[in-house]
Amino acid sequence: MAGIYHQVGVNVDITSVYQAITSQEGLSNWWTKTTGDTSVGSKLNFHFNEQIIEMTILELITDKKIVWQCTEKKGEWKDTIITFNLEATDEQIFINFSHTNWAEQSNLCSHCSTKWAVFMLSLKTYLETGKGRAFPDDVHINHMNF
Repeated sequence: MAGIYHQVGVNVDITSVYQAITSQEGLSNWWTKTTGDTSVGSKLNFHFNEQIIEMTILELITDKKIVWQCTEKKGEWKDTIITFNLEATDEQIFINFSHTNWAEQSNLCSHCSTKWAVFMLSLKTYLETGKGRAFPDDVHINHMNF
């Protein structure tokens, strides 16, 4: 199984980080327009033009951990797991991100690895300045529509 892993450090309080990843408002400011319920067992929908990616919230541990499972019916994201582990130090909050359970290391997995890095930096910028670069205003890494 293939996976994607990234880490960024932010200079804000851990509750702000947690809220940016667990609220529709926060997610829509650094990743993409988000709709749905934000409680465990509920579904979130992430909008990329006409494509909507559905995630089920598997776990929420306040100020510590967020886990989603992609509930797409088909495609390479089907049944993949996205995890945000938050780690506080004296100097900063580390956001340890993973997108795991990919069936194989494919071109889409490689594309998404780079895009997740872009969005992790958008999250960092959103947290530290109040302005992220959510889709469709994110950094484009190629000429794909996603």
